[in-house]
Amino acid sequence: MSLTPAQRRAKQTIRNLVLSLIVTTGLVAAIYLGVPRDDSNRITAVDYQSISVSASDSLGQQALSPEVPADWWANAARLETTLGVVSWYVGFVTEDNQYIGLSQAFDSNSSWESSLLSSNFQDGQIELSGLTWEIWPTLNPSSPPGTTEYALLHRLDNSVVVIYGTAATSDFEQLARAISTELK
Repeated sequence: MSLTPAQRRAKQTIRNLVLSLIVTTGLVAAIYLGVPRDDSNRITAVDYQSISVSASDSLGQQALSPEVPADWWANAARLETTLGVVSWYVGFVTEDNQYIGLSQAFDSNSSWESSLLSSNFQDGQIELSGLTWEIWPTLNPSSPPGTTEYALLHRLDNSVVVIYGTAATSDFEQLARAISTELK
């Protein structure tokens, strides 16, 4: 028995739909597999020590440039002005991809400190390499951690050094010791 023209057209529609889905899926797969993707880190390391020399020259004061472990790297180094206070900033990435920021404020004031540590509270002190550092943990721990989950602060004559971030406490202490050595 032969199919009527309506039955033939009905079968062709389903067959054409299945064929177009196969072709479309194949085309999407080819595009997906054919487009190159770069999985490398787009944030490049900066030479914070040479930038520190330039910053020190322009400031007329020493911008800190502590020695850090070989598996740490700096992703930013710059002079900043916040609330009228000029500060030197270096962002470090530790060996386990955690963040530690170093901010050194020149002619600091309490407003600058409050701005940087607004979500932290002072919780004691620690002495590292002969210098006293104030401990500033966060008021509101978050997941994922914010940029000031933990901080250490050291006051100089007219300036303040603050290190803050998400790294382990031992990493903070290691950086604070390196800074203390440089300040002596």
